[in-house]
Amino acid sequence: MSSARNLLALLAIVLLCAGSCAPQPPAPLPGRLQLSNPNFGLINVEAVITANPDCAARDDGYVSTLEFAMPNNATKFLDAPPGADVCWRSDRNPGRPVLGRWSRWNRAFLVPGKLVDATLQ
Repeated sequence: MSSARNLLALLAIVLLCAGSCAPQPPAPLPGRLQLSNPNFGLINVEAVITANPDCAARDDGYVSTLEFAMPNNATKFLDAPPGADVCWRSDRNPGRPVLGRWSRWNRAFLVPGKLVDATLQ
């Protein structure tokens, strides 16, 4: 009887170990935005990675903010975690930028593992 009990205990341990060693599903891939500047000289851009429907909000769903300058014909890739999108805005007047004066928000609705192409306008 004890050998049967020992065999069952060993079998239970083997099954638990086998279950914990089973391959785990891969983590979801980020969504990716390819943002291009074919139309302007050097232009300032603010990008926000967020799941919040309001691009200007910095509460629920907000991930991060990036500020960068893009020369003419430049491309920037921005990755966002699953469930988040990328919003961006640029200088309101690219030829004569004024600090803090931005264009309206644009938004790329991203899909995990897919590339979305967008152009500064």
